[in-house]
Formats: sequence, C-alpha cells, structure tokens
Amino acid sequence: MPKIKIDGVFDINLVRTGPRGGSPIVFLHPVGLDLTWWGAQIEDFARDHDVVAFDMPGHGLSGKLDAPPSFELMARTLEGVLAHIDAGPAHLVGISVGGMIAQVFALRRPHRVRSLSLIATLCTFPEPVREALRERARVARAEGMAKIALLSNDRWFTPAFRDRRPDMLDRATKSLLLQDPDFHASMWEMIAGLDLEAQLPAITCPTLVAAGAEDINAPIAAAEKIASLIAGASLHELAGLGHFPPFEAPAPFNALLRRFLT
Repeated sequence: MPKIKIDGVFDINLVRTGPRGGSPIVFLHPVGLDLTWWGAQIEDFARDHDVVAFDMPGHGLSGKLDAPPSFELMARTLEGVLAHIDAGPAHLVGISVGGMIAQVFALRRPHRVRSLSLIATLCTFPEPVREALRERARVARAEGMAKIALLSNDRWFTPAFRDRRPDMLDRATKSLLLQDPDFHASMWEMIAGLDLEAQLPAITCPTLVAAGAEDINAPIAAAEKIASLIAGASLHELAGLGHFPPFEAPAPFNALLRRFLT
C-alpha cells in the first residue's frame, strides 16, 4: 500500500479505490485500530464512489510521532491526505475519535468538507468522564496494552456481540497489542481535552449523526447534543448496537450512510 509524507516528517499509510471523480468518501477509524476495520464499507462504496481510508499516525502501518498527538496534528494529517488525492471537498465518515477529528477538521477547513457522518462520537465531556479518560491513559502506561484490550473489548462491544463474534474481539485485541502503550495513553489524554460544544454551530455542511442504542462510550445523549448544535443535522439511533455500528452491523449501517450521501 502507498505511503505519503505529512509535514515532510512521517509516513501515512492509505488506500484508495473506486471510480475517480466527484467528492471522495474518506473513512476515519477509532483509536487503537486501523483502516482495515472499514473493509465492509470500502467494499460496498467503492462500487460507485471514490473511497479513501488511512491509518492515523501511530496506528497500523503509518509512522510514529516524535511528539504527543493533538487534534490539530490529526487535522493536518487529514488535510495532507486530501491534498495528496487532489480531489474536491470530501464526505468525511468518522467513528469515535475519527468523528472527533472530522469535527475539528470541518471547523478548521470547512471548504474541504462536503458532508460529515459522525458515528459513535462526542463533542465534549463532563469532568468526571474526562478524569476517566485520563485514568485509561494511566492504565495503559502502568499495565500495558493487554489490560487495555480487555477493558476496550468490554466497552466497545455488547455482551450479545461478544458471544456471537469472538473473532472480532480477537481482532481488536491483536490490533491493540501492536500499539505502543505510551502513545496509546497520549491519545486518551488528547481525547480528554476535547471541547467543541461552543464551536459546533459554525458547521454548516450536511451532517449525519448516528449512535448505537447500547453504546456506553458515546451514548445517544452525546449524539443528540451534536445534532442539536449543527443546523439541519439528522440523528439516527441504531437499535441493539454498541460503539462500533459499521463493524457490528455493516449492512444496515451502509444502507443508512448510502441514503444520507444520496
């Protein structure tokens, strides 16, 4: 897979497929995982869309950072990807931290965004949740990624899904074990500082907000907050699903996304 230089310093691994032309769909993955988790979406939408996915810095096959991650740096990475593909304004589809990055980018570079699909994500946190995120960082440094994998699988997937798809838990565990504990901790510290609530009304592009009804990480109340702050945003609650609707139930999620993009 090709790699591109961002800021002339670190490599970003990306894939691009589907017919060129029009606005590309760019998929932004969750913390600790990588672009391959969008496989069902890439396969579906590449039939009739220009599709791009990439590994964030410090994830997958992308290069590591010399400094702690920040939302500004992640937004610059996304801007570098869009400059590399040399396409028009993009449809950004972000899940969890990917949705946070998409929000930041839409606020910083609105002319580069055709639409936003914000999945299982938040725009701010109450202070007790911020402290819980900082605690996750402390656990990563003190106990390592094996402990983080156990905690993440319990929070990412519903009990029913964990029973039905142990292969997905195995896959998530393997992805997390590949990540550097200190970097993973710094990602949670970055997330803990997110506060976009006052800025979101400035977003004017078409926006889809979706959340799993059983998501304990980004509950429906968080999605409702985002949708209430972005004029014209559509809100969808996905019954029976946890934190990763595109990966847990790709067919209904893809149908929802396709209706929105159409």
